[in-house]
Amino acid sequence: MNVRALALISVLSGTALFASTADGVKALEKKDYATAYRELRAGADKGDPIAEVTLGHMYARGLGVERDMPAAMDLYHRAAEQGNAQGEFAMGLIYAKGWGVEQDYAKASYWYQQAANQGDTYAQRQIAALYEDGYGVEQDYKAAAHYYELAARKGMARAQFGYAQLLEKGKGVKRDESEAFKWYREAAEQGFAPAQEHLGAMYAAGTGVEANPAQAYFWSVLAADRKERAAERRIATIEARLSAEDAAKLRASARAWKPAFGRK
Repeated sequence: MNVRALALISVLSGTALFASTADGVKALEKKDYATAYRELRAGADKGDPIAEVTLGHMYARGLGVERDMPAAMDLYHRAAEQGNAQGEFAMGLIYAKGWGVEQDYAKASYWYQQAANQGDTYAQRQIAALYEDGYGVEQDYKAAAHYYELAARKGMARAQFGYAQLLEKGKGVKRDESEAFKWYREAAEQGFAPAQEHLGAMYAAGTGVEANPAQAYFWSVLAADRKERAAERRIATIEARLSAEDAAKLRASARAWKPAFGRK
């Protein structure tokens, strides 16, 4: 989560930045860490949650200060206790990863849930994954599908992929291969390699879409270039169904392809 995103979130949520916090955010964008620290510390000392979270990022990443996860966690926690979604998400991430604390999925799920309830896209994707796998919460595919879909509709590629997988398998939602194809495609267009691999497989087999060897080859080449092993194994089989000229054109198109903007 970058500082521009934090500032934008504060504006969209109607949260006025303290003057010192605004100056600190600007300084951090310019990598003027000394000014950023001074101004953000002033904001944090006044209880501004945006300053607390941003200063927490500085400590977590060692930006202009010695890396200090306990200090970062304290600042994140202070922001989270005020109901700041970015602070809540950061607390969830710390417990999920075990950064400076014992890994604890139950605590991670609690904080992710708080942030997800406020509409935080990243938290929605993370809590969906915990519900899918049953980490820190009782396994619940319906809840997983719900939160994946929320994040997917806001353009997050990993959530689109997760939602597509549940649709394809019929877990927590009615099985719908056509709808799964749609969401794999959304994620693939953003450059998410696992989705590109699945898209290639679906075009090859005619699952959820009419079989199309050219499209199967195109997406498999893209995925294989990103080290997706299943796509690498599929290429030779599909290539046998294409002319050498068509295969060459598709390879060139795949390697010239650029992803659409989005959130991975």
